[in-house]
Amino acid sequence: MPDSKSSKKTLAQAIATMEGFYASQNTRAKRNNNPGNIEYGSFAKRYGATGSDGRFAIFPDAEHGFNALNALLSSPAYRGLTVAQAIAKYAPANENDTQNYIAMVCEWTGLLPTSILEKPENFA
Repeated sequence: MPDSKSSKKTLAQAIATMEGFYASQNTRAKRNNNPGNIEYGSFAKRYGATGSDGRFAIFPDAEHGFNALNALLSSPAYRGLTVAQAIAKYAPANENDTQNYIAMVCEWTGLLPTSILEKPENFA
């Protein structure tokens, strides 16, 4: 992970930070090797999920978890959305402080809320 004072995070790293993957505590995202807290299902299984904790996928290692997160952000479900729209979809207001999530992701990545995810490989 980049030094937060000197370099920008990727979109996936910023989401992982918001999901608690880099926290010092033993968070759900860390325990599950699931930096994006991706829900368990056919998508997660396609990217190597080995099970569920009841809701979220468990990946064998962080690399599989990040691969799944990057694939999700690059999928047609997110391509063409603004950062704000993508985060609102990813971290809906009924479960998250979405406006804070958007603000933090934009601060850490240098993206604007209106930046379009046209070329997700540039953001993931």
